[in-house]
Amino acid sequence: MSARETLRYVELAEARAARGVRMLGVCALPSPWTEAAKGIFHVKEIPVLCVRHKRGDADQAAWAGVPNAPAVFCDDDPPRTGWAEILHMAERLGGCVSLVPSDPAQRARLLGLAHELCDEDGLAWNARLIMLHGSMTSNGARSFPMRIAGYLAASYGYAPDRIDRAHHRVREVLGLLDATLAASRAAGHSYLLGERLTALDIYLATFITPIVGVTAEECPGMFDVVRPAFTHLGEQVGARLPPALAEHRRRIYREHLPWPIVL
Repeated sequence: MSARETLRYVELAEARAARGVRMLGVCALPSPWTEAAKGIFHVKEIPVLCVRHKRGDADQAAWAGVPNAPAVFCDDDPPRTGWAEILHMAERLGGCVSLVPSDPAQRARLLGLAHELCDEDGLAWNARLIMLHGSMTSNGARSFPMRIAGYLAASYGYAPDRIDRAHHRVREVLGLLDATLAASRAAGHSYLLGERLTALDIYLATFITPIVGVTAEECPGMFDVVRPAFTHLGEQVGARLPPALAEHRRRIYREHLPWPIVL
């Protein structure tokens, strides 16, 4: 694989028998957690063998130890499934560039801001609740079909009384990242945390994709059945996305990440 082609999709048997970095990744839609992990390894030019996740596949679940994705493996290490664990693994492996600041204060800032995007009760988590609310209040006529919404609701702790707060959290996190980018630009920098790309820029780009939405040309592998969920989320919160963040996302994909998004 060339430096610009670090990810190759394979079947489970090949991945289990291989060494190096292997990943179980979501393939139905550009899941922020999977796309961020792929983006980090891509920028670091670390080769990855990726298996497309199949819900309910017992062999995949036995390999990963969890029923969902992403799960990232390296040699004989146990799988990493959390965004921070995956980032720390990638940094330990090195690659062609570091995506985490060496300064402890800046590193803590990156991890704290990334938590607001990636972790439970973060941007993506609450965006998913808003998507699920569209399904549950329309019996699947909007957003996800009910057969998908049903199992996602249990994973994300969906309840109707959580939706007002979910909207508040989306506004709050977008405002925080908008202020972060504005402060960096005022200091003469073009990335979120200064003069160079960090993992936070990759997280921002991948985690606001569901709000921005993607066309069939921009993400040709996305399952048609889940596209309405992105449309619904865009209708609900798209007007709250600061233009500077949308432009920053476009720049990160244009200059650093593969395009179109391949699932």
